[in-house]
Amino acid sequence: MAMVGVAAVLAVGWPWVVARRGLRAEFGESNYTANRIRMEEYLVRPSAPHHVLVGSSLSGRLRESFFAGTPMADIASLGLDGSVPLVGLEVLERRRDLPEVVWVETYLMEMDGGANGRALLEGLDSVGTRWALAWGAVRASVRPSSVLYTQVKERKDGSATRPTWTTNAVAGEGEPVTPGVTDPELENRWRRVVERFQKRGVRVMLVDLPSGEVRRPGRRTRPDLGDRLVQELGLTRVDLREDWFGRGWVPRYTDGRHLDAASARETARMLAARWK
Repeated sequence: MAMVGVAAVLAVGWPWVVARRGLRAEFGESNYTANRIRMEEYLVRPSAPHHVLVGSSLSGRLRESFFAGTPMADIASLGLDGSVPLVGLEVLERRRDLPEVVWVETYLMEMDGGANGRALLEGLDSVGTRWALAWGAVRASVRPSSVLYTQVKERKDGSATRPTWTTNAVAGEGEPVTPGVTDPELENRWRRVVERFQKRGVRVMLVDLPSGEVRRPGRRTRPDLGDRLVQELGLTRVDLREDWFGRGWVPRYTDGRHLDAASARETARMLAARWK
């Protein structure tokens, strides 16, 4: 009985401590937990933000706090670890109100969600998620382990220095890029999704993020899926790699693919500057 009593006190007391101190987990110890946090926190917002960034773990590195003080300060991130943009767009449609602008990361556009994407979306329909959306005390963002993990990461990201790379680091551009082949049904699915958002007054923007490049990417040998959507549906495409390498800067990566904190913060500022 004593253990039950302690558990009850913690169940009631911990959410109070979290609310009192303004704590909220932005990251989780696993991809699934991190994705649950981002999806739940987006769905429980009182109203949709002006901007939402949708994509994979590449987008997930651009923390919402990195946009503070910019024209895109009112932004939510649905950069889902181990997932693809189409899954994030399906999460967006779970709300009645929508953002004014959706930024779609182009990396992995040619892939559907697969089993991982289906698991994320099915999880949103689970009893546990319905409880979490209705009762803040059981949301993923207040899990003690996730809150602690976020606190540690915030201290680490806060110590990241501003990039100071010079023009000596970059020379010209890389080899021509040959786009992959897109499944026709997947391409039609993209058209239907984008058209649904456009009919509801949402502006859909495509954005190319640094994804391991250490020099400016070469020109595409033919249009890719994003190019075709731009041409057919009147979308705008922003390539932030041009901003990076055009300045003569080289992004830094933690694992050869994902931006480190300093580079991610600078990329967020570049995106906000493009919007302005």
